[in-house]
Amino acid sequence: MAKLYTFFAAFLLGSFAFAQNYTDGIFVLNEGGAGSYNASVSFIQNGTVTNSLLATNDLETTLGNVGQSMGFYGDNTYIVLNMSNKVEVVNKVTLEHVATIDAGLNNPRFIAFSNGKAFVTNWGNGLDDNDDYVAVIDTATNTIETNIATAVGVERIEEINGKLYVAHQGGYGYGNSISVIDPVSLAVEQTITVGDVPNSMVVKDGFLYVLCGGKPMWAPQETFGEIDKIDLSTNTVVSLIETPLQHPQHLKGGEGNYVYYAIDEEVFKADVTAEQLPSEPIFSLGAQGVYGIYGMDVIDNVVYVADAGNYVSPGQVYVYDANGAPLANYTVGVIPNSFYKSAGSTAGVTNPVAALKITVAPNPATDLFYINTTDAATVKIYNTQGRLVKDEVYTAAGISVEGITAGVYFVQVTTAKGTGVQRLAIK
Repeated sequence: MAKLYTFFAAFLLGSFAFAQNYTDGIFVLNEGGAGSYNASVSFIQNGTVTNSLLATNDLETTLGNVGQSMGFYGDNTYIVLNMSNKVEVVNKVTLEHVATIDAGLNNPRFIAFSNGKAFVTNWGNGLDDNDDYVAVIDTATNTIETNIATAVGVERIEEINGKLYVAHQGGYGYGNSISVIDPVSLAVEQTITVGDVPNSMVVKDGFLYVLCGGKPMWAPQETFGEIDKIDLSTNTVVSLIETPLQHPQHLKGGEGNYVYYAIDEEVFKADVTAEQLPSEPIFSLGAQGVYGIYGMDVIDNVVYVADAGNYVSPGQVYVYDANGAPLANYTVGVIPNSFYKSAGSTAGVTNPVAALKITVAPNPATDLFYINTTDAATVKIYNTQGRLVKDEVYTAAGISVEGITAGVYFVQVTTAKGTGVQRLAIK
């Protein structure tokens, strides 16, 4: 009996020793190639990235085909797999498998939660304008209870003040409405007309800001984008901003009155109380993206940008501060498309881009500069457009700036302790 007890004690200790908790960081959902069944999740924490999560974690051999979006409710994370027509439910801390919802979904897209239920938008058959719906999932049993029929092109969904707001991009990108759904009666109770092709939404101070991308260039009549401001007390559009915008996307909320959005490979920061939108971006990915920015989010005043690259090889994540200064970059899975803040540990949340207290001297620099570290370090220099101009390993001989055009730059230093950024003037 003593030997048996010792065996089970050792087994339990070993199990706990190998258990992995994913807290105090950022999840990256990697879509994977259509038909390739290589969707995955990456995790960024304290300047390091862990890839291929859930690829074989209690989910047979793959997570699924096209990871579309993620949502969090209670103790669980819900991962929507578009072409697999399923939702994988895992523990939000350990990522251990909880359930698979693979019946009653048809081209699932995005997920929100209200009244103890999950609501998943579904395109249905892409050639049928009359079969779009929102699937209603009982989160206690992780089974689908019913469907709510909606207008065509049902896409983003947000829970706001006890109601569900659903953006309709429409068939072939011609939609121009927001549906308001009552999560208790499970009925569409109102439709709000907005600009063409609403693709993202942000709530600030009692208003819903809807970014509309405009009809695409292949439409019978291409249109510009705009930002519509909806008063949530009346669900009416009270104003709009149309600068005009050339197919903007990825509207995300920042601190105070600020929002962020992307146009092609450029990221803009706008004050929603201002009369006009900015004419210049705070940074640009330049030639790093094939078709511009594939995904973006702002979490704790840090901007995360997903670069899908060639859509076959591992993608890149670029991290910037609130004003566009580069902080870090990571190689993740194939086609990264979205970012999510993980649960916090009892010890408190740490910055996934751990800041080093670095100094750069002399500053301004004319030929060389040095940093205050004896640790192994890599140094990257970015210009104010976010483009990398130098990347090398730091040595006691310093970093040469010979050949770099005079101006203001950002020096990113990465060690095993984390990453820090310092502004540098070069004469």
